[in-house]
Amino acid sequence: MSLPLQLMTEQPSRYHTMLKAIDAERRHDEAFFKNLNESKTMQQKVNAGFVWYPVQIIRKSYTIGEYLEVEVQRIKNTEKSHKFSEGMAASLFNIQDERMDFKVVISAVRGDKMRMLLHTDQLDRLDILEKGLSGVEVIYDDKPYKVMEAAIKAVIDAKKDNHRLLRDALTAGSLHQIDIRNTEENLYIEVNKNINSSQKNAIELCLSAPLMGIIHGPPGTGKTTTLVALAVALLKTEKRILVCASSNNAVDLLAERMSEKGLSVLRLGNITRIHDDLMHLTVEEKVRNHHEWSHIKKVKIQAHETEKKAAQYKRNFGPEERDERRELRKEAKELRKWAYELEDRLIDEIVRGSQVIATTLIGASNKILKDMYFKTVIIDEASQSLEAECWNAMLKADRVILAGDHKQLPPTVKSTEAAKLGMETTILDILTDQNSHSSLLTEQYRMHHKILGFSNIRYYESKLDSHPDVVNRTLRNDHFPLVYIDTAGCGFEEVMNNEHRSYANHGEYFIIREHILSLTEKLLGTTIGIICPYSEQVRYIRQQISDDEILRAMDIEVNSIDGFQGQEKEVIYISLVRSNDTGDIGFLKDERRINVAMTRAQKKLVIVGDSATIGQHKLFLDLMAYVEKEGHYDSAWNYMGY
Repeated sequence: MSLPLQLMTEQPSRYHTMLKAIDAERRHDEAFFKNLNESKTMQQKVNAGFVWYPVQIIRKSYTIGEYLEVEVQRIKNTEKSHKFSEGMAASLFNIQDERMDFKVVISAVRGDKMRMLLHTDQLDRLDILEKGLSGVEVIYDDKPYKVMEAAIKAVIDAKKDNHRLLRDALTAGSLHQIDIRNTEENLYIEVNKNINSSQKNAIELCLSAPLMGIIHGPPGTGKTTTLVALAVALLKTEKRILVCASSNNAVDLLAERMSEKGLSVLRLGNITRIHDDLMHLTVEEKVRNHHEWSHIKKVKIQAHETEKKAAQYKRNFGPEERDERRELRKEAKELRKWAYELEDRLIDEIVRGSQVIATTLIGASNKILKDMYFKTVIIDEASQSLEAECWNAMLKADRVILAGDHKQLPPTVKSTEAAKLGMETTILDILTDQNSHSSLLTEQYRMHHKILGFSNIRYYESKLDSHPDVVNRTLRNDHFPLVYIDTAGCGFEEVMNNEHRSYANHGEYFIIREHILSLTEKLLGTTIGIICPYSEQVRYIRQQISDDEILRAMDIEVNSIDGFQGQEKEVIYISLVRSNDTGDIGFLKDERRINVAMTRAQKKLVIVGDSATIGQHKLFLDLMAYVEKEGHYDSAWNYMGY
């Protein structure tokens, strides 16, 4: 096969800039946690959600590798919200003894219980942690930055032609490829009622791409269905594929769907970080369910008991006792080595027997995959993935298939310096429209055509069509699937929480509540989402609903725009929050955020905002004009009850 590009000879300075951006983001993260530790008391950190204290250790168990899983339960401050999530680095500490501080990885958070992984060499000290004196704290973790830095350094010095070609194409901003398949060749596409013509076209383009295929999937267009069908097609000619995404939820979804198609899927990642329903796909469960595991576990326990015996205190300690201790430690070391050798062989057998290896982009550095190389890697959520993360997976394959929508939210970048250095710019931003093997999915299955309309016109050049099943789907007896409620002149001004540096608008929630109550009969049994661009408004509305007997009984989820990306509800309310005399709307200027918020609704979308403030910006002026033409433009005064 002749390669479709000429290698560029210029030094890839773009990637040296990327290294600076990664370092800037790392320094920002490190500084945040340093400031948190130096300026906050324990109770302030508990209140801010960075610490659980006190906790009680309720369970310890062995897992594969050199790790122990510990489960703790929060016994005070149980009403406090928290920042803990699966995969985070944390510290399990004893407040009375600074030596009792264990670095752990959070593996699961369920209510007031949390599971975590720690190295088995810390097991003996763990017994010292006492009930009521222990806590867990989120800590700075530099692992993702080290992984991304190593990946970009490998890209700069890329040894394989395919990787150098992709690197240089991203530097040049264009990629033209020559098909590697004859158009008459059987492409092994599983054609059924779940695959439409645009999805079939996307699969064909990806199969014929030598370096990179891109599937541009706007909201509701069946991106996951397309990727599963693509995986089935790829595995007709490839032994195994690597499937990645930036988030665990996206990896879980793909792993589940591919497993349902009958593919042999192995889900790699921190144990129980993965959804409970998918545990049977993890390497840990596959090992535990293997007939060899009971033997390996016995050897590990024997090694631990021998180590404990060697460490026992003896009143009289002479040459004979010293020799005995040395022999016991030697025996423990040999037993542990034997257990790990048996385990490694078993894991290798499981990995080699899998058709799909599914993991996060950072997780592609898992030591289990160290010596593995693939023909194709599929990356979902590519529009939310840092390029450096993507390269960590791309370096393990000849070809990459990227899927996502760069018209929706970009990856999260916290450092202003890193953002200025281009860290937010994704591979899809650069190459979606500049790649000969890029395809748009055009049929959407989620929302009423009037809800879709504004985004379709503004972001997708009116190329999207609504499937007949959803084109006119509404709530029962509802004539207005799209509504804008204008709060101008009502005095509903934004308020800022100085501690969180975030805005709320109590009046907008009042209008949303009144509107929900006016539609109670139509909303019975429906799923409802309230989207707020500002976290303070999310906090305020959640609290109000928890104290509201009527709304508490309804199926209502309140979250930020970021929290709703990838989700959908039958009814969506959007509280725009901003209302001031200066026309300042902050990050609402980012059109991608509004696109995400508006495309979560299936049957009804209600937007609440102050036209006097947001109407000073063309995006919202155009939006309000669209609603006046295609929907129902309403006034908040109709819900005031005066």
